Amino acid sequence: MVYPRNYRLLGAAAVLALAAVTGCSSSSGGGTGSTSIAFIAGKTGDPFYITMKCGASAEAKKLGYAFSATGSADWSVPEQVNAVNSVAANRPSGVLISPVDPNSLAAPVKTLQSAGAKVAIVDTSLTDASLGVTHISSNNVQGGQQAADTMAQLLGSTGEIVVLTPDLTTTTTNARIQGFKQQLAAKYPGLTIDDVRQVGDTAQGAASAVGDELSAHPGVSGIFTANSQTGEGVGTGLKNAGKQGKVKVVSFDAGPEQVQALQSGSVDALISQDPYGIGQQAVDQLGNAIGRKPVTATVQTDLASITRDNLKDPATARFLYKADCTA
Repeated sequence: MVYPRNYRLLGAAAVLALAAVTGCSSSSGGGTGSTSIAFIAGKTGDPFYITMKCGASAEAKKLGYAFSATGSADWSVPEQVNAVNSVAANRPSGVLISPVDPNSLAAPVKTLQSAGAKVAIVDTSLTDASLGVTHISSNNVQGGQQAADTMAQLLGSTGEIVVLTPDLTTTTTNARIQGFKQQLAAKYPGLTIDDVRQVGDTAQGAASAVGDELSAHPGVSGIFTANSQTGEGVGTGLKNAGKQGKVKVVSFDAGPEQVQALQSGSVDALISQDPYGIGQQAVDQLGNAIGRKPVTATVQTDLASITRDNLKDPATARFLYKADCTA
């Protein structure tokens, strides 16, 4: 996931968002707890990370590990550093973490490793690829290529496109945009990108940007949003501009609000990841590392292109994100 830096102190809403992910923060599972796994989310209220926590918690319970979860309520370096320090003090056996910045989180991850924890880097990445015993994520370049293929199916051979992204520093969204551009250039030269716009990690920012982009580029016929928050806001922006249904939208991620937008026709397709599977596999690989068994250094999980036609397909279900672990 992805996201501008927000250095404000946690307010009441942020604490509630934190609770959404830390609902399984106490020990879970029927084991002795001699092996403990901690999850540090990139943004605790995001359905992507909630779903990853659900997968990690379920796998920890199955294997008899103690499990806890915490993270940043905002996509914030200071908040995540504080979360890392808190986790390190408890000296867990293993940690899965989604770094909110590829450079600033290197030293905190080294602190975790120095405290004896095996570390799995999930979703996002660090510039120093030597950190962490395993790296588990979607193939985000491939996801961007999938988004371009899906957009071409919606628009045909020609059209103008705007890309909305939270920022231009987060590794995952940058890779999606890279794949999107590459695929358009290689296969669909008649589809051109008018602008790649940073809108911040809020639905409101995306909604506001849509109107501005349509005014600046009246020929726009397609919008690609690079993460869930931008995807949640694009439908509102199109509705406000009187363009809903006239401009095709392909959005990354498949949170509950995005699925509702797909059902209502505000969005035409979702490129979804498998965060539940990321959480499961991270716990498995950490268990291997802790038990001195072979560890897979790089794991890439599946992606799916979801439209109204296949939304109800049973095979699609695992790609739909959760608002909580009881769903």
